[in-house]
Amino acid sequence: AAEFESFRSMFLLLGGVLSLIVGLVGVLNFFNAILTGIITRKREFAVLQSIGMTGRQLKTTLVYEGLLYALGAAAALVLTVGLSPLLGKALGSMFWFLTYRFTAVPILLVAPAFALLGVLVPLGVYRSAARRTVVERLREAEQGG
Repeated sequence: AAEFESFRSMFLLLGGVLSLIVGLVGVLNFFNAILTGIITRKREFAVLQSIGMTGRQLKTTLVYEGLLYALGAAAALVLTVGLSPLLGKALGSMFWFLTYRFTAVPILLVAPAFALLGVLVPLGVYRSAARRTVVERLREAEQGG
């Protein structure tokens, strides 16, 4: 019984650590996707502002884009719910001591954090870009910097 308990504890520890690593990678990937999308289109945003787009309109566009990324990340819930019965049966047949229980609580807890990141990251990037004038940003984009 003691050996089984240590085996079980090892699975819990490894599973928890791996889940934490995968979660951290997911959040960093989400952050990177938003940031890369904005940085690669700096010239486009500078041109739009040079022909009359206001800072408020650009911020709104960036926030909607960030929220769209967050909605895409929340689509993982649908995928998880769809694959959960299959995964539970497969794991249950591989490990006789495993009782599979699906819980959506972690996904539901992370979804608001993604939505918050989807708003805050674009606003932060805009704030750092808005410190320079539109002309400076266009000049930098023309030079390839």
